[in-house]
Amino acid sequence: MDSSPELNSVDSSERVTPRLEKRKRTVSRDDILKQAESVISDLASSRAMLEIQYDNEVGTGLGPTLEFYALVSKELQKADLELWRGETVTVEERTEDNPGKAVKYVNASNGLYPLPVPRNMKSAHMTKLRTKFRFLGKFMAKAVMDSRMLDLGLHECVYKWLLSEEWSLGLGDVTSLDPTLGHTLDRLHYTVLHKRRVVLQAEQEGISGAELQRRLDALMVDGCSVEDLALTFTLPGYPNIEFRKGGADMPVTINNLDQYLQLVIEWLVREGVRRQMEALREGFECVFPLTQLHVFYPEELEQLFCGCSDASQWDMKQLAECCRPDHGYTHNSRAVKFLLQILSEYTPAQQRSFLQFVTGSPRLPVGGFRSLTPALTIVRKTFEAGENPDDFLPSVMTCVNYLKLPDYSSIDIMRAKLEIAAREGQHSFHLS
Repeated sequence: MDSSPELNSVDSSERVTPRLEKRKRTVSRDDILKQAESVISDLASSRAMLEIQYDNEVGTGLGPTLEFYALVSKELQKADLELWRGETVTVEERTEDNPGKAVKYVNASNGLYPLPVPRNMKSAHMTKLRTKFRFLGKFMAKAVMDSRMLDLGLHECVYKWLLSEEWSLGLGDVTSLDPTLGHTLDRLHYTVLHKRRVVLQAEQEGISGAELQRRLDALMVDGCSVEDLALTFTLPGYPNIEFRKGGADMPVTINNLDQYLQLVIEWLVREGVRRQMEALREGFECVFPLTQLHVFYPEELEQLFCGCSDASQWDMKQLAECCRPDHGYTHNSRAVKFLLQILSEYTPAQQRSFLQFVTGSPRLPVGGFRSLTPALTIVRKTFEAGENPDDFLPSVMTCVNYLKLPDYSSIDIMRAKLEIAAREGQHSFHLS
């Protein structure tokens, strides 16, 4: 966070909404999830906008607040919470206290969806899970009410639950959650359909008993009999989740394959996550009614909660139209042209890092750069006589999306300095 006398003029010229009541809260970066639970619980029923400041940091306003939502979103993806299905990945994180801390997160490339849990889960563990999902519901509702963005890649199925459309979830949703499992279930489903045709034909021919069973036993799944697949009445990947008592010892055969298939789908997308998703909906309702989301389709809610992820936003033409050079720069300035070219070449990870540095959030709002308020403003960073701009880093005022950019002598120097600034200038808000 930078301090500048230009702040007030930029802020007032861009303000298009009346000043709303705000509630400022100061939090520590240590154990931020626990503090977030307390803050959100305290303000869940309040219409005042939440504003965050961090202990021992002078920065305040939009930037720290947006970062708070991003940081809490990231905390909710930690593997030790056991909230989500997906693979566990270890990330080396740099902090002031520990430059190489290993932290485990859940990676769900197709979107986050609750980890299914057995019906007989211990009540203490279930209460803990429900508490976290109830908080998530409040957190999501507060974010959308205050027009803040979450950094949670939730699967579309979560939004179907929010819209009370969980009844519609089926095999296609399982495939979108887990393509490998979905492909296997597709093959089983094909065999079930084939079985029905065999039974129908046998009825028409008046065949039953041993001959019908012989025909059914001849049905194959990719060259194997159903029995050879060694499946039991448990959820694939979750042997502790039995569909019925003793399910782990109950083999899947051609005769009960259709029941098994229905139960896998039911437990993966509905029954195994019902208690968590009901808690999420309860938490959301504490802030405002879920019925207000019913004007949206499930696929639209990802943008509403998590902003824009359109790659075209980083096209040079689009960037030029949405960014505002000022205070020493114009669109024809060498530095501005350098910057736009650099941004247009960024990878998704670099895009997130740049946005986090300049705005406080790693995501763009719905509408992309065009919807940033205030607009991304690029100004010339000034120096004393004799000082070389190449020796300095860019700085920002996240509260007004303000990038102070030295007039570097080459695009390579600018690219390197921006990378250092984005890496070193996150997770703290101080005057510079």
